[in-house]
Amino acid sequence: MNRSTVRKLAVLSAFGILAVAGMMTSAQTARTKVTWFVGLGTGAQADQIPAEKLAVERFNKSQDKIELVAEFIENSVAKDQYATRLAAGNAPDLVGPVGSDGANLFKGQWTDLDSLVTKYKPDLSNIDPALVRFYKESQGGEGLPYAVYPSFLFINKDLFDEAKLPYPPIKFGEKYQGQDWNWTTLRTLARKLTVDEAGKIPTQAGFNSKKVDQYGFVNQWNTSLPAIGTTFGSGILIDSKGKVQIPASWLSAWRYYHSAIWKDFFMPNTETAGTALFGNGNNFNSGKFAIGYTHLWYTCCMDGGTASKVKNFAVAVIPSNNGKYTAKLHADTFRIPKTAKDKDAAFQVMLWLMNQPDLLKTFGAFPADERYQDAFIAGINAKYAPNKINWQTVKDSLKYVDTPSHESWLPNTSKVKDILNKLEVKIFTNPDLDLTKEVASLRGELQRAYDEK
Repeated sequence: MNRSTVRKLAVLSAFGILAVAGMMTSAQTARTKVTWFVGLGTGAQADQIPAEKLAVERFNKSQDKIELVAEFIENSVAKDQYATRLAAGNAPDLVGPVGSDGANLFKGQWTDLDSLVTKYKPDLSNIDPALVRFYKESQGGEGLPYAVYPSFLFINKDLFDEAKLPYPPIKFGEKYQGQDWNWTTLRTLARKLTVDEAGKIPTQAGFNSKKVDQYGFVNQWNTSLPAIGTTFGSGILIDSKGKVQIPASWLSAWRYYHSAIWKDFFMPNTETAGTALFGNGNNFNSGKFAIGYTHLWYTCCMDGGTASKVKNFAVAVIPSNNGKYTAKLHADTFRIPKTAKDKDAAFQVMLWLMNQPDLLKTFGAFPADERYQDAFIAGINAKYAPNKINWQTVKDSLKYVDTPSHESWLPNTSKVKDILNKLEVKIFTNPDLDLTKEVASLRGELQRAYDEK
């Protein structure tokens, strides 16, 4: 280096030393930015956002290493916006809460958390091992147990009392009037609780299936083919070689539900279910159904207090099939994209968010972590007082979750869902459906979709 260069550097140093020092200080104190994408699942509804914004503020005040920035995207457009960002190489750092359906749209784009779990050792000791296994096996290790929605029966006690019938079992393994509590027993019971406008039930002469005033059973907002199939047992529509397989238990379930609507008349068809008499689709909430099968998230849409048309309700366990119970589960969690800029920072944020009970209340989700369950229970109990939910029934249902999940990933996800939806519509709208023929056609359509990938 010549003397001229040395002198120039000395001058620059003399005049710039304070600026350089300032830049170093700024660099040392700059926070790692973590963007949180909300809306691919729950979280972007107007009444949820204020609580999430408060959580972001609390997190940012709690430390000085990470800056959390939330982005709220309406669910109806979140899929497309997220896909656009992925394609542009501008993925967020953290996504959620999102369930399997939302995550499956971006299969292969999520981070396997095993190495981060090993590094940060999150405490999972307060979570049922069955849930830990479910998240690992059904969600591919891409998320930790967080927000769960068990499934069980809602019972309209007034309709049972009017018919002088005992309520269904609240414990797995209990019998109902001396009979195994299975789907055959539910069929018999639900027909006794289905009444036409003249007061006749389906087993009586003169029953008018076109003038039903009260139904015995409804599968509330759970009518996809995998969902109703899984009520008869866990399964998946693809084998290890990429070939279509239709579990025998699922085919039995599809036949059962079609008969329930068009032959046994204890469930409504699509047209009837959408009428004002039956709640415009929110059926159990109409007060016109004795039994409703759904998930805990239904508390979002079942009125409480003086507004409720179901004044007295209880819960019960799902029936068994061939001696086995399957209480399918909806499960949400946070996921980290593979292209996240700082996975460690995103994981730390994720662990913090998962330990904020107010967020679980905002999402209407039952906490997988037992430490937070009592607070959630208190909130639901307050909404439905003086009804008392048997929470042990809800908790016990978590021991019978479906593995593999009815929401398991399938190739060509969007197209496959469209194909399945076509047959679902036929089951609920066509009394003369030839299900054997339809299933044969379904096999071919699904295989072609799988092969397209």
